[in-house]
Amino acid sequence: MINLLKYFVSVFLGFSLLSVHSAYGQNLSVDMANNHGIISARINQYDPSRFNYLIGRKSVEIVASTESLEFEGTKWQITKDIKPLEKDGKYEVTIYFSCLSGEVTNASLSVDFNFNDWSKENYVLMPAAVYNGNRYPAVVMDYMPFFNDPGQLGLKNPILLSDQPRLNYRDGFSRIQERSGSMSIPCLGFRSEKSKSGFFLCFQQAGDYGDYGIDIEENNARDIATITLTSPVVREIQRHWQCRMDAVPSTDKTASFKAGDKTKISFIVDFFKCPGIQTLFDELADLRTKTYPSAEKPDLIPFSAIFPIQEKKFNSENWREEGYYAVGVTDDFFQDWQIGWVGGMMTTLPLLAEGSKETRERVLKNFDWLFPNGISPSGYYYDIGYKGKFEGAFPNKALGKNLHLVRKNADATYYIFKQFDLMQKLNIPVKDSWKEGNLKALNAQIETWEKYGQLGQFVNQQNGELIVGNTTSAGIFPASLCVAYRQTGDKRYLETAEAIGEYYYKNFITKGISCGGPGDAMQSFDSESSYGLLEGMVELYETTLDKKWLTRSEEMAHQFASWIVGYDFKFPPNKAHQKLDIRTTGGVYANTQNKTAPGGICTHSGLALLKLYRASKDVFYINLLRDIAHAIPQFMSWKEHPQPGFHDGWISERCDLNDWLEGIGETYAYSCWAETSMLLTIVELPGVYVDLDSKKVFSMDHVEATLNEADNGIASLSLYNPTTYDAKVKVLAESKEQAQKPLGLNGFLNWPKVDVPAGQKITIKLN
Repeated sequence: MINLLKYFVSVFLGFSLLSVHSAYGQNLSVDMANNHGIISARINQYDPSRFNYLIGRKSVEIVASTESLEFEGTKWQITKDIKPLEKDGKYEVTIYFSCLSGEVTNASLSVDFNFNDWSKENYVLMPAAVYNGNRYPAVVMDYMPFFNDPGQLGLKNPILLSDQPRLNYRDGFSRIQERSGSMSIPCLGFRSEKSKSGFFLCFQQAGDYGDYGIDIEENNARDIATITLTSPVVREIQRHWQCRMDAVPSTDKTASFKAGDKTKISFIVDFFKCPGIQTLFDELADLRTKTYPSAEKPDLIPFSAIFPIQEKKFNSENWREEGYYAVGVTDDFFQDWQIGWVGGMMTTLPLLAEGSKETRERVLKNFDWLFPNGISPSGYYYDIGYKGKFEGAFPNKALGKNLHLVRKNADATYYIFKQFDLMQKLNIPVKDSWKEGNLKALNAQIETWEKYGQLGQFVNQQNGELIVGNTTSAGIFPASLCVAYRQTGDKRYLETAEAIGEYYYKNFITKGISCGGPGDAMQSFDSESSYGLLEGMVELYETTLDKKWLTRSEEMAHQFASWIVGYDFKFPPNKAHQKLDIRTTGGVYANTQNKTAPGGICTHSGLALLKLYRASKDVFYINLLRDIAHAIPQFMSWKEHPQPGFHDGWISERCDLNDWLEGIGETYAYSCWAETSMLLTIVELPGVYVDLDSKKVFSMDHVEATLNEADNGIASLSLYNPTTYDAKVKVLAESKEQAQKPLGLNGFLNWPKVDVPAGQKITIKLN
């Protein structure tokens, strides 16, 4: 009866958009009508001498199976093909454009989705580019943007972005124009606050004329919005460049069409019930799996062969004779010492775990160097240090000289506690001064929470005053507190962890936003604090075993997944990453300002995703982890895989899928935090994970793994090493019962390592 009603409604409304591929119970025309939308085809013309100023356009609503359109002396035939997919409301659509006569230059072709029951309360998502429409105020400043007016400081101010594509939070013009490579997955979605429904438009990176453009524009009244997919991408007048919308004009290349030219625009439309913002991210995770299936992953070099390259590099280029590992290799106060964030007291964990005797001695010297000199008067760790002098986060900024980015203290306390545990397991004495110093930093951050009811983004490291609030910068801090509780037995730490977890969940996770992690992007939405929140939620679950935290961990994992590149970008020929055959699946977008997607989470291994898989058995999480971990070595330079200007072991933080900084497909010689992510990945993750009950095998390392049939009840695992380097592979094989036990800290110490010579295959028995 319901399906008949849908049919008569569609006839009554005059829609016939659905083609002969109609499936019983699915009708795109009805779904569009129910969501107050129509689909149109459009032809556009620009003036390149005026930076692609739009000088003409004409559209036709797609109603019949074939439509006609005339524009600037050209005649067009527009047809469509629609294929219903695996669930109600989801369709694969192709719009065909055929130029029958005439010629038009400096043009593009578009498909418009017009929604006439719009609201500015709708949550708009373009993964890794736009969260909640980026509908927030911004500071307009060249890189590196920072607070430049005391009025911008405060604890209750709205989130302050840098200048980037965003819908207007005030009255006036409201439009976002992006290119396909700006997103981790090429798509745009929104949740309607009125109807509690959701919509996604998904597409590939490029069509016949290069990368697609994706726009959303609202009218003055904010009750109509148009979402547009354009081939080729042509942004009008201006484009985003670094952290400005007014610095670089549009130079996008238009197309010309003449009689006989044919092309198409293909996409997926997905309508679904969306009771909350979280459902939007849950649907995106499903689309990632079904619409952008995992691509082939090249095996280049095993993790065990990478470690000595990195260890040598850190000892020869990062070690300072004063007694610490610098976070970079150049003479610069941002590259000398920074606690947390980009590696300070984080790199030391993997070096301590698997380094040589000399390396371990240097790690311990690093602890002696930090304590007590690296503790500020407020108890927080000093933010940065340069040539023996500790300073605030931005010595070069008038308002930043005494500030501390709070995620740095949270990172440091967490990783230092993990190293205390590691030292105890390795029978290395932990000095009282180290314990006291780390607890002092932990307690300073607790005092901030108790005084202000939040952790904010920046504190004054001299007196502990919270200066800038309202972010998730310290999202990982509940993990610090959980570890402190486990090591000290002080229940106050666990109680505080749960209270902060509740705060972050209520004020940020349920709203689908995370921001304030990086120090160089204002409060732009970012992957770093997103992952920090995930690690915090997972540690709360492993510590309490309360299913509430498991549910919240899964929700946060779906949000974090929105930052991970889900397809292999097709780079232009003769670009640096095209020559290296870089596969971008698993790259991690930094934030909505810094539009690059290098290998590695800044700055973590992604261990929380393994813990989450063990607890939930949802393969989405471990597949995501596998994508991330496997991608990083591609970006490293070494003898047999050199990159111009790079030293052995260097990993640049650049993988440009759009025209940010170096340009699409380009990089630059640089050593940075990504090397710490690589080291943490090598040490904290198993190279191969075996789920004995489901008989699933997941290879994070650059080896191939196959689970064989059990012989007399004992299964065996075959490992093949296709690389030219000998491998020593960490294997974690466990049953469902074993996986239900928390992994805890430094679980990697118990994982067997299996020797797999280069080019050979070996088989081991699994107990």
